[in-house]
Amino acid sequence: MMLRKNIFANYLGAGAVAVAPILALPWYLAALGPKQFGLVGFIVVLQAVLGLLDAGLGQALVREIAVRFGSADRGVGSTASLLFGFERLYWLFALCAGCITLLLADTIAIHWLNLEGMPAASGREAIYGAAFIFAAQFPGSIYRSLLVGAQAQVALNGIMLSGALVRHGGGVIVVLAWPTLTAYLIWHASIALLETLVRGKVAWQTLNLQRGQVCWEASELRPVLGLVAGMSGATLLGALTVQMDRIILSQMVSLEQFGYYTIAATVAVGALQLIHPLMQGILPRAIQVRANPVALRTISIKLLAIITLVVAVSATAYFAAGEWLLSIWLRDSEAVAVVYPILTIMLAGTALNAFYNVGYMNWIVGKNIRRLLQVNTAALILSVVLIPWFVIWQGTIGAAFGWLAINLIGFLLSLEWLKQKPVSEKEWCDNG
Repeated sequence: MMLRKNIFANYLGAGAVAVAPILALPWYLAALGPKQFGLVGFIVVLQAVLGLLDAGLGQALVREIAVRFGSADRGVGSTASLLFGFERLYWLFALCAGCITLLLADTIAIHWLNLEGMPAASGREAIYGAAFIFAAQFPGSIYRSLLVGAQAQVALNGIMLSGALVRHGGGVIVVLAWPTLTAYLIWHASIALLETLVRGKVAWQTLNLQRGQVCWEASELRPVLGLVAGMSGATLLGALTVQMDRIILSQMVSLEQFGYYTIAATVAVGALQLIHPLMQGILPRAIQVRANPVALRTISIKLLAIITLVVAVSATAYFAAGEWLLSIWLRDSEAVAVVYPILTIMLAGTALNAFYNVGYMNWIVGKNIRRLLQVNTAALILSVVLIPWFVIWQGTIGAAFGWLAINLIGFLLSLEWLKQKPVSEKEWCDNG
């Protein structure tokens, strides 16, 4: 019952996080104009790149929290010590990374962005805003890991849903009243900080402890650091690969074309939110049965079946009404003509990425960090090589072909879990 409740809550929270910016996007575009919206697209990419620093760390901490929180021997006290230590590391890192980004603002604005006659100050302002938003929201990741690992996902998704509605619903009102990039940035940074603080309060309430009751214990952190380092490195490479199309494209095409591509990428990456709630709900359960290959394989097959159903239904809906919905959403025939073919290709890559998650779950559960590192390294290298060539060949839509190719490679490599010899319940019990 708890698993179903968590998955349902995950869908509500993830749906709000995915849909809110998509619904707000036409209003942002109309209020700010294509060029300023192009800077918003770059802000989103820069935040995503900085957020990659938590990619593997968050997954590793979910695993460790799930193991500790469910342990009769270690339980809440050990989990609290882990949260207490990493909470401080996250806040410190957020401030340091934000400051470094501020110091690099001139270099990025002048030597990376194609501002098309816009003043360099506009580029710097975008980078400053991205740095502040990152510093405000990055520490919220440690609280998210705690709430996921402790299976308090209903509370987490209530916060996420409320935060998405306030951030983007209020954001639309703000840019309509003050159609400037500055207003957009101040609002989003303020709501990001508020959501992080609320997550922190709920995380400690879940443990039923106060910070003052817990002290720093290096012995609790030390055993986790190896797994955290390995997972962080491996998942960082994978998450960077997912962003590589936009990183490369931001330097190769105009801000207007990049803005259109960002619209397609927002939808394509947002579509992955259809799968993340499943993963977020199932992963703690898969970790709990990690010593039972029969149960783990059963979970993997069920996850594959659900993903297949979700992809099939979504693909049918998209081909039946996708272009029509896009025209209603954007209210701009020129934008639809550019975005639709890009989005079609990117969604095919998103579908492959969805299936990749089954193999990815098995790697995490089995702590197969080396294999994850190998796969993500290969994908990153190929993305750096292939995407510029695709862009030169086909222009903006070429980056979408690069996204598709990289996800195809990851999907094929993730299928190795199917090659594992099935173990019967009797064989497992006899060997166990």
